[in-house]
Amino acid sequence: MKKILLSIAFLGLLTTNSFAQRNHRNLIETGIKVGGNMSRLTGGNTQDFKPGVQIGGTIEVPLSFYKKFAVQAELQYSVQGYKGAEYDQLDIVTGKAIETKKLEDVTMHYMYLPITFKYYASKNFSIEFGGQVGYMLDAKGQFDANKYNTAREYLYLTDPRYTASFSQLDQALFEAGYRSKDPDDFYEKLDYGITGGFTYYMQSGVFLNFRYYMGLQDVYKKDNDYRKFTIPDAGVELQREIDYMNNNLKFAPLTNTSVQLSVGYKF
Repeated sequence: MKKILLSIAFLGLLTTNSFAQRNHRNLIETGIKVGGNMSRLTGGNTQDFKPGVQIGGTIEVPLSFYKKFAVQAELQYSVQGYKGAEYDQLDIVTGKAIETKKLEDVTMHYMYLPITFKYYASKNFSIEFGGQVGYMLDAKGQFDANKYNTAREYLYLTDPRYTASFSQLDQALFEAGYRSKDPDDFYEKLDYGITGGFTYYMQSGVFLNFRYYMGLQDVYKKDNDYRKFTIPDAGVELQREIDYMNNNLKFAPLTNTSVQLSVGYKF
């Protein structure tokens, strides 16, 4: 955490005092920003929005003398994730709801590098659009939002504590990562997507920024890429269970979505 804060502080202090006057609009400008976000994963099983925080530093380079166009790079630490939604647990035979459950909340920590192109509609207002790439530092919670769909819940019936004949299948699922609680078995560390928004600048150097981020990476790509498997010498009953999973376990991609509002200061 200390390294993250030091990196952001360093980016925010890159310029010298000669860059402090905002009327020198042909010079590189740096800044810092902090704010909140509302995020979730969208896809096959969309979850509820979760509040989070973000903090970062900015550096902006003008692309024209009068600074109608500019490019901005940032280093941003972001806490995001989702609130687990309620869902009906369906009976595997009848398809009817037997109880209502709620997924745990998920919290994910990212370090992002957004790069945006900015158009200044006026001296105090800019519109921005670009992309960002990020790296997942850590994650906590119910790691796979897909595990509650009807087909995926079927995996939980393969517990050898209840039916000894499923012990081979249970072991195979565990080795494939489908029964694991280790986040490295599910999460893609790399995240990327597109972002856009606008910024309002005050004469004092304070600015307000609104931004929307749409991720393009399947956060659970490792886990969602279900690979069919076989068990040698499986009996008739066990083979039926294997065939069912191999034919029915299909998972839609889940990607990051974030709405951000922050306040910052330009040096």
